[in-house]
Amino acid sequence: MTKEKLLKIIQAAKVNYRTSLTLGDSKIKELPSEIGELKNLMDLDMSRNELETLPSEINNLKKLKRLGLNYQKFNSFPVAICSLKKLGELYLRGNKITEVPPEIGDLKNLTGLDLRGNRITHLPKEIIQLKHLKLLFLDGNPLVEPPLEIVVKGKDAIFSYFRTKYTNTTNIQPSQPNSLNTQSLEDVTLYTKQR
Repeated sequence: MTKEKLLKIIQAAKVNYRTSLTLGDSKIKELPSEIGELKNLMDLDMSRNELETLPSEINNLKKLKRLGLNYQKFNSFPVAICSLKKLGELYLRGNKITEVPPEIGDLKNLTGLDLRGNRITHLPKEIIQLKHLKLLFLDGNPLVEPPLEIVVKGKDAIFSYFRTKYTNTTNIQPSQPNSLNTQSLEDVTLYTKQR
């Protein structure tokens, strides 16, 4: 799809107060900043395009509840998405994302998150802030943290793993300051450089 045609579609959606827009399978390489003018948009499906980034204007889609970005060319998680407070479903399947940012915890209304088929090795502990999350798909990622044996048990096991891991570390009492060992100071020799 040409940029001109895409801009016409966005303009028509704006004029008609569209709440849903499907632009999948359109060979779109770049989403124009004008996408941010679709203030009434609640559902945006961009699956199977060639996007590598998103414009910062995506933040303007404050009513967005569903965002489909499956099978793009993302190498990193589009962090701008994390400001979409009403987002309920996020689809990022089949990209090349290597990590999920801690800002994922800002998506408090997220009920479904599809990250299958990426290159994610670590999930951030902030994922447990997603209290409404019902569906979490992580298949096809080389996850190390949490360990794969936890991941295969599902979302509840993952959340439990992080809660246990980080609750226990926050309960560690500070140790007593070490007393100064003067004997070790006697073994120290200082060298000065002569000029």
